[in-house]
Amino acid sequence: MITYNFGDVVVVDFPQIGIRKRRPALVILDIGDADILLAPITTKERKGKGDYKLRDWSESGLLRESWVRIAKISCLEKSDISMRLGQLSDDDKNTVIKIWKTLYKFS
Repeated sequence: MITYNFGDVVVVDFPQIGIRKRRPALVILDIGDADILLAPITTKERKGKGDYKLRDWSESGLLRESWVRIAKISCLEKSDISMRLGQLSDDDKNTVIKIWKTLYKFS
């Protein structure tokens, strides 16, 4: 079974009402089983609390300026992933981690 790492950018078939849309996503967590935790990536400008404009989007294998939607995570099956595009830069990964920590505080 393929293993993914935090920061990998993949292409996945996201389920939507009655259809599946192929979209880029950021790997948040892969614990080694059949499922994976992902955050969608979009080219539409987003300014929500959990949205982050990738600084180094082209280094990540993305074709256009993109935003990762950290507050919109999904647990999907790894079999829904069609390919790995690349990896976030260290700067982008560090910023995603900071945003994650502000969104998901556990006490």
